[in-house]
Amino acid sequence: MNQNQSSLILKVKEVTKTFPGTIALDKVNFDLKKGEVHAIVGENGAGKSTLMKILSGVYTKDSGSLYLNGGKVDITGVNDSIDLGISMIYQELENILKITVAENIFIGRLPESRLKGFVNFRKLFKDTKNILEEFKIGINPREVLSNLSIANQQFIEIIKAVTTKNARIIIMDEPTSSLTKDETGKLFQIIEDLKGKGISIIYISHRLDEITGIADRVSVFRDGKNVGTLDKNEFSSEKIITMMIGHELKEIEKEYKLKEKVIFEVKDLNIKNHINDFSLKVHEGEILGIAGLMGSGKDELVKSLFGLWPAASKEIYFMGKRLSIKSPRDAVNLGIVYLPEERKIQSLFLDLSVSDNITPIWLFHIYKKFFLSSRREKRLSLDYIKKLSIKTPSPNQKSINLSGGNQQKVILSRLISVKPKLMILNDPTRGVDIGSKEEIHDLISQLADQGTSFIVLSSEIPEISKISDRVIVLSKGNICGEFISSDVTTKNILVCETKA
Repeated sequence: MNQNQSSLILKVKEVTKTFPGTIALDKVNFDLKKGEVHAIVGENGAGKSTLMKILSGVYTKDSGSLYLNGGKVDITGVNDSIDLGISMIYQELENILKITVAENIFIGRLPESRLKGFVNFRKLFKDTKNILEEFKIGINPREVLSNLSIANQQFIEIIKAVTTKNARIIIMDEPTSSLTKDETGKLFQIIEDLKGKGISIIYISHRLDEITGIADRVSVFRDGKNVGTLDKNEFSSEKIITMMIGHELKEIEKEYKLKEKVIFEVKDLNIKNHINDFSLKVHEGEILGIAGLMGSGKDELVKSLFGLWPAASKEIYFMGKRLSIKSPRDAVNLGIVYLPEERKIQSLFLDLSVSDNITPIWLFHIYKKFFLSSRREKRLSLDYIKKLSIKTPSPNQKSINLSGGNQQKVILSRLISVKPKLMILNDPTRGVDIGSKEEIHDLISQLADQGTSFIVLSSEIPEISKISDRVIVLSKGNICGEFISSDVTTKNILVCETKA
């Protein structure tokens, strides 16, 4: 990094932010250099998202100071942040899907034609094409955004931030959570290009391998404080993890003991264009991992098992009896529950309380009485808040105010409350911090020891290899490999996936 780039563009000094019952930021210090990638890591609830929302104008600080290019600034709203050249790209993208790429990039400053009030589309598409070529992105400016992949939608959001908003600081929140390996590589190339233009990046991610590869510096947040900043020559996953959780990460050691009792079996499952003549057995207390690259069919597989995706044909046996699962209600009535991969869209009632999110399945399937018992409902909620160590001021706290890891624990509490025989978990730790991930892994292990069976998908192969007793690898709708016990390793799974 040259001398000009090493100068500070942003300085956060002694910033504090409190919410009822919570100190979200406790006299936090942080700085950002021109043309660098400064990653922020920490457990969910550590304070990193709160600081980013202060910088982007969503929240206002209670105390402390912000400096931009050496001058003190106040950010009291989103427009202040944009005017100062700060742009945040959220994990849930904010593009307008039903208009073209060009209109998304130039929204708010569309070029006018000679006829006032009309858009000069010829100039619009030409200017957009030039910008896309500058960023080496081969997308048609006339393409409707909804037709693009999540990765390309994200690239458009970045380009819009740089060109339309004239951003000099870009905050990226979990930017690779929905990207493939190749798409992640393209994103990193764009980030390098941005650095070359003197644009600074604040990069938030739970994927430490990515952070150590792309970041120039890493700041670690814990309990609302910045507990330390590491330079590139100081990076190591072990050191970062220890700083994040305040102790060394413990390993889960399991000896695979396959029980004879088969809880769940599917035969000759066919899903058009996705799964071909698939069969599997899940034993009592077993954690079965399903691995496979994007397009392997694994997502359609588990959704079909839960009655969410239609199958051309399948035979299902549960507890030794042949049954039909045509809907999620059929599955839950049998003792099968499902954790979706997108908690905020597919699972949480964000504006309802923690208690209301824990109890709905229990109320419907277990406590089948005409009148509800608020006392029993509250007792159940408090019980699972304690059991899963859910960090919340009270059961009445809205779920939208919880960190990602605690939101995930709320959903798991909902599923566990009905004492299921089989839990299907689709990316159970997606977007959660290291500490919450460890707690969720421990919970899965404990429930398996008590006889609950699991089918687990994960976008992270190390997670699959760590928690699974047995792993089936899919490729293009077919089983291309199976590993048991000590053969369940990241290397074996990756080799199997890439050779299929």
